[in-house]
Amino acid sequence: MNKYTDMAYCSLYTLMFFLLMPVFVAAQDLTDYKISSPVSGIVKHIYVKQGQKVNKGDLLLEFDDTLVKGNLSEAKANMSLAKIKLTEAKKEQDRAKELYDIAVLSEHELQQAKVLYQQAIAHYEQAKNQHLHAQWDIKHSKLYAGFAGQISQILIYPGQYINNQLTAQVLLIIKSN
Repeated sequence: MNKYTDMAYCSLYTLMFFLLMPVFVAAQDLTDYKISSPVSGIVKHIYVKQGQKVNKGDLLLEFDDTLVKGNLSEAKANMSLAKIKLTEAKKEQDRAKELYDIAVLSEHELQQAKVLYQQAIAHYEQAKNQHLHAQWDIKHSKLYAGFAGQISQILIYPGQYINNQLTAQVLLIIKSN
């Protein structure tokens, strides 16, 4: 054997180790699950107690949704306004095209109408996305059990602010059945 075949065997064994390692980790006792939430906010209510058994779908905790509901209302209003502006920008573009075709409007003015229409499309898409995010935040302001188990630890309290913008904070630990 030479140094290249030795390196190849070493690389092969290293690769096999890393491929088999997840199997080894999975074989360990992984019955404690750290539960976090994708949203940030103030804990409004905790519906479970330490040691309590829970079933899949049980409500575990709820965040205060006052600001989230306000964001949803604002997003709906922004989306309605953006849709109206989009409709008007489309009408203006069509009118500009008709006037350009009969040589009443310059090409520059037609291009301005097209740009305004494209901006209106972009604003409407942004408003739809803002609305989607607000709906998602509402949906996730309540945390439900994803599986049956027993509450091992509660690491939060009502009134606590949870900031999950950089890393998700562990809220509860559930031991699976």
